[in-house]
Amino acid sequence: MAIKSRNRNGFTLVELLVVIGIIATLVALLVPALSGARAASNASASMNNLSGFGRAFALYSNANDGRLSSGAFDHNRDGDVRKFGWVADVIRTKVGVPGKSLDPGHSSNLCRTVGHYTDAVAAPAGARQAGVNAGRWATLAAAVPATIYSTLTDKMDLWTEGHNTNYVSTWHFSRGDPTHVDTFSPNQSGLKDGEGPLSEDILATRSRTSAARVALLGTGRPNVSITTAHVNTMTAFLGTPVGRLNDRFTDEMTAGMTVDVSAIAGLGVGNLIHNFSAISPFHQAKNGNGTGGFAPVLFADFHVDKVFDTVNFDGTGTGDGYLGNGPAGTLTGIGGYTEIADQMWVRRLY
Repeated sequence: MAIKSRNRNGFTLVELLVVIGIIATLVALLVPALSGARAASNASASMNNLSGFGRAFALYSNANDGRLSSGAFDHNRDGDVRKFGWVADVIRTKVGVPGKSLDPGHSSNLCRTVGHYTDAVAAPAGARQAGVNAGRWATLAAAVPATIYSTLTDKMDLWTEGHNTNYVSTWHFSRGDPTHVDTFSPNQSGLKDGEGPLSEDILATRSRTSAARVALLGTGRPNVSITTAHVNTMTAFLGTPVGRLNDRFTDEMTAGMTVDVSAIAGLGVGNLIHNFSAISPFHQAKNGNGTGGFAPVLFADFHVDKVFDTVNFDGTGTGDGYLGNGPAGTLTGIGGYTEIADQMWVRRLY
């Protein structure tokens, strides 16, 4: 009698469990690698953006008597953002579009300046200084967005032309040196307290350091939370949806000489250094709490480098999420200063 063989259809439960286990193991191995590759790609793209901005500043300098920019991206203090500030400078050189060249790894894609020029975020007290520069805001009334950007076309052009960024400029780049030597004023972010913007002449003949150590731009720190009111105001002003609820606006510029380092011997220039806490070293953080990463930074010789967050502001630990100093410019020891001193110039230029 012939014996019929039974054909197997499908897998046994044990075989299925083995396959699922293999897939789970492969996923567990691949996810960190893919995440690391994505983080590295984002960092590389950010550094390429900064390099492109550097080329624009070089062209701007050649056409403007060696000045590297016309100021910060700051509607309140520097004037009409279509005419003044490094973002407008880059757009005019046609080398790049800052609003389309954002740091791709950043959690925030909107500068606080957008909130200011749409009146979604109120100007800080004393921000609009009288007579800061010919052609810029002379009075508070002159800076009202509805007056300056009067037509819908004007308003839409602000956004479509790329007047936005999530990079932050440094005080050295946008203001030069503060006029208040070794003293701190609450209005030190105002143009009247700076001698900038930075120029090739300052770097070549007056600076006490090399252009390779003077930072210009870095990844901006998220600051003010974006609310529904912010989103509605910006969208209505610009005629297109702008902003994401519960995201944050990034800072537009680092602070001036606000960090007291009187306990650190040998500085030779008084007791204050510049505060770089507005530059966020979030790329490829090595600690579980998101600290210990690096910030891509553009320098005045137009090279781009990684500046690492290696210690806490008091000199302990492995990073605190800040470059050079901790929250609100605090510095209780030498650690925060030495963290970045080899790469970034933190004192007066001249």
